[in-house]
Amino acid sequence: MRTTRWWLWLIATLVAVASAPVHAAPDPGALLRAIEDNLRGGSGRATVTLTVARPDRQTEYVLAIWTDGQDRSLVLVKAPARDAGQAFLRVADNLWIYNPRIKRTLRLPPGGRGDSFLGSDISHSDLSGRDAERDYTPRVVRDDATAVVLELTPRPGAPTPSGKVLLTAAPRTFAPLEWVFYDQRGQAVKRITFSTHTKLGERAFPTRTVVEDLTRPGYRTTAVYTDIRFGTPVPDACFTLRALEQGCE
Repeated sequence: MRTTRWWLWLIATLVAVASAPVHAAPDPGALLRAIEDNLRGGSGRATVTLTVARPDRQTEYVLAIWTDGQDRSLVLVKAPARDAGQAFLRVADNLWIYNPRIKRTLRLPPGGRGDSFLGSDISHSDLSGRDAERDYTPRVVRDDATAVVLELTPRPGAPTPSGKVLLTAAPRTFAPLEWVFYDQRGQAVKRITFSTHTKLGERAFPTRTVVEDLTRPGYRTTAVYTDIRFGTPVPDACFTLRALEQGCE
């Protein structure tokens, strides 16, 4: 009798285990895509105040930005007066710069998207585009009720000097909180922190970004977004060489 009961208990246990819901492991690619969706905010325009701090000086720029939320963006410098009129156009890997003083458009080489933007600690890739999805392979380090952490390693041939990137986001909303870039020797060289998130539809967009050069004390760039109009389509004409020179109002 005891044997029969034991077998009945064993069968019931196996059935319960077999019928229990299976929680699939998180898809690192999907997590990275959700974080990038929040970071880019979708299509539209915004004003950005860029403050570049150095040990001996501080410079402030006012920018107008148009983006499709993917791989196209137009950035126009509005202030200070000495730099007003400079413009930057990005279409996928193609990057152009317009200099109003000499009235010339220059095209940067394909690797130029990693270059410093206006001498700041922000690169063209930091400012626009979804290079992380294309240039890196993500791995889930942590995914719980307190944080989502991904480790990004460069894909073969990717145009990046980084050895890896650690990306931290908020759980559930996947709002970006911090990116830390490491060199090939494993030393942290750059940290980007995101804060003051605002709700844009289903997105949690960070309106304040701080970039620190961890190899040079006192080198820091802060970007603050205002007059945000994301969520509306931007005309294709805004992402042309003509708009680079004449603007997109």
